[in-house]
Amino acid sequence: MAARQRLESWWRRTVAEEKPGPLGALAQGALLAGTLPFEAVTRLRDYFYRWEILPTLRLPVPVVSFGNLTAGGTGKTPAVIWCAEYLCAKGLKAGIASRGYNPDASGETGPNDEAQLIEERLADVPHVWNADRAQAGKALVKEHHCNVVILDDGFQHRRLHRTLDFVLVDALNPFGYGYMLPRGLLREPLSAIDRATGIIITRSNLVSRDELVKIRQRIWQIDENIKLAEAIHKPVGLFKAGDAREEVETLKGRKAYVFCGVGNPHSLMIMLSNLGVEITGIKSFPDHHVYTEEEIDGIFDEAASRRSDLVITTQKDRVKTGWREGSRVPLGELRVEFELVRGREAVEAALDFLAAGVLGSNGA
Repeated sequence: MAARQRLESWWRRTVAEEKPGPLGALAQGALLAGTLPFEAVTRLRDYFYRWEILPTLRLPVPVVSFGNLTAGGTGKTPAVIWCAEYLCAKGLKAGIASRGYNPDASGETGPNDEAQLIEERLADVPHVWNADRAQAGKALVKEHHCNVVILDDGFQHRRLHRTLDFVLVDALNPFGYGYMLPRGLLREPLSAIDRATGIIITRSNLVSRDELVKIRQRIWQIDENIKLAEAIHKPVGLFKAGDAREEVETLKGRKAYVFCGVGNPHSLMIMLSNLGVEITGIKSFPDHHVYTEEEIDGIFDEAASRRSDLVITTQKDRVKTGWREGSRVPLGELRVEFELVRGREAVEAALDFLAAGVLGSNGA
């Protein structure tokens, strides 16, 4: 695990370097050589799906997908939660299909951290995890009688036809350094945007308005007709053991040690700084990291040695570590919620039209 951590950290530093030294340039060149066959295979796969050479499964119910073009966190899970709550409030029975990862080192297939987070926040919403999202969707319809399926991280899962296909673009790193994997973070060429119903620029409050304009213009250069919306991940409280909750305003001036294993840890640091938190130290792990007891103990020991008032992490990490009651420094989970701040009417109108069709076909 430590070796994988070091390799991923090196890779992320290397792809992000704008002015590398000789060794960095050599490493970027080697990664670029790996990008070429990956891009070729990706484009070939796209061709096969566009021309219906590869089959696509159509479920008897609408499918709403939230995905992204880049590897790493764009905030899909909060968006999926928001969508499920919205559609359920309209009277639909929504179900969520997501990929299954190993939640621990046992090797047994099960829900990953994001799946655990969804189940904690949406206890009454059916949730099926399966690497084959088509099979997950079929199970939601057949076994749970859902009349709408929401795909978490579904943009590249072309085998399942979707009614609405939203792509999330992280304002902090919108285009994955401009290269496909492994030289950059792009899973597909930017031209794939033309498949989307709409683009939602997330974390739009963490960059300047000028930067947002540049992102919008770049997207419109690719597809001038694509609908754009903007969203934020709004901090709604600091949660602690025993369902205790503090308002985020209480964080101002407090000393906190921060740890996380998410796709974009930088966004968490900016959010906490904007709330006035004095960060005493940061420990970042790879996305979907499986914590060991030794690592967790080390985090709290380091927090105590730096005289921190508390340790702060994300809900996605806390579902794996537990609340650590009895630790010398209390643990707080900064909880966020997805909120559309621009283009909300267009996104909701698309979901309303979908809901009306479902309810109308059911005679509601």
